[in-house]
Amino acid sequence: MFSLISEAISIAISIMFQILKATWWIIVPVALFLRVKKYWLSYQASKYKKSLEWAVLEVILPPEVEKTPKAMENVLVGLHGAYKSVSSREKWTKGTSPDSFSLEMTGVDGELHFYVRCQSSQRSFVESKLYSQYPDAEIYEVKDYTKETVPPELPNKDYEVWGADYVLTKDWPYPILSYIDFEDKEEERRLDPLSQFAELVSKMEKGENIWLQIVISPVATKDKVAEKAKEILDKETGRAKAKPASVGQEVVSFVGNVARHISAKELLPGPEGKPASEASMQKLTPGEQEKVKKIEIKTSKLLFKITARAVYVARNDVFHKPHVPALQGFFNQFNSGINSFKSSSSPSGSLIFFKNSRNFSRKTKLVGAYRGRALGAISKDQKDNILNVEELATLYHFPGTLVKAPLMPRISSRTAEPPKGLPR
Repeated sequence: MFSLISEAISIAISIMFQILKATWWIIVPVALFLRVKKYWLSYQASKYKKSLEWAVLEVILPPEVEKTPKAMENVLVGLHGAYKSVSSREKWTKGTSPDSFSLEMTGVDGELHFYVRCQSSQRSFVESKLYSQYPDAEIYEVKDYTKETVPPELPNKDYEVWGADYVLTKDWPYPILSYIDFEDKEEERRLDPLSQFAELVSKMEKGENIWLQIVISPVATKDKVAEKAKEILDKETGRAKAKPASVGQEVVSFVGNVARHISAKELLPGPEGKPASEASMQKLTPGEQEKVKKIEIKTSKLLFKITARAVYVARNDVFHKPHVPALQGFFNQFNSGINSFKSSSSPSGSLIFFKNSRNFSRKTKLVGAYRGRALGAISKDQKDNILNVEELATLYHFPGTLVKAPLMPRISSRTAEPPKGLPR
């Protein structure tokens, strides 16, 4: 039996070698193409982004903001109108990428600031969406704080850095908590998830900087996005399709058939995916029904591809390590039991080899990614991170009176609108 299997393997290898010998002139160029493709597209995309002009807009709030996160959700619905499809030709020849925005909250020397970074050509578009929901706010174009408040090279001998990308722990159709979930219906009051971040900022000293950004790019609810949503819903309702046979199963079947052909026995049928489960007809429990309902609600709203990123920069003499778990705690509060955030790409104390140099490299990349408002985690985790407008508004909105931030810049008094017809 052993000799029979050995002979079958030898024949299989011989056949594969003959196929490779006859088709190497096709395989080699394809392999090189697949190898170079990633770097070419990355180079083109980098060149395209450098050709764009960007504006950093600071939003100064009035003394009283009597708006719920629903107002920011409406702003995001408006920003989704910037969606445009990009053809493969544009990606390959020009590096064109979909438009993106960066929603940012920072704590600098104990002050809480709000920014929106966009293309200069889209400044009026962004301002109109913000003013439509926050008419009493004031918006100014300012210099990029990531290059003004700290040295250009980070980390260095005077400044320490910690940072992380935050990615979803499960597939994106599973929702995180939204601002609706933070409402205490029994006591008829609303809890603001930004309170944790504001409290952290209020404890910072001069020389400390906490940057938090959510880079967003609108996506169309069709094609692969819709397919993924349907796949998850089918899985949760027991309607999941049969998975195709794996490469390993195909190889085992092929070798087995060669062995049986040699021994003149009946050939085995090729592996097939298991038939669809009859569980599609099963009755879901109340908890499962609630999960499916939440997935359907999430996927029914407008969606953005996102990258959440946080960086803590401080002088060595005021670098406060307890701020790191406090910052992670801000993201932990959005754990819905269905999905949550986890840190990625952060400096780690568990590294064994070349610990210092590898952590230094991670810190440098995180600062560079933050300053460049890079869409996509710097780690190898390529799983899509997509939130709907309701979830995004929970993470980023302008806080009302519920949030006590003593050093948050606000407009000292309400400014009346100028009379119409004045010369500009």
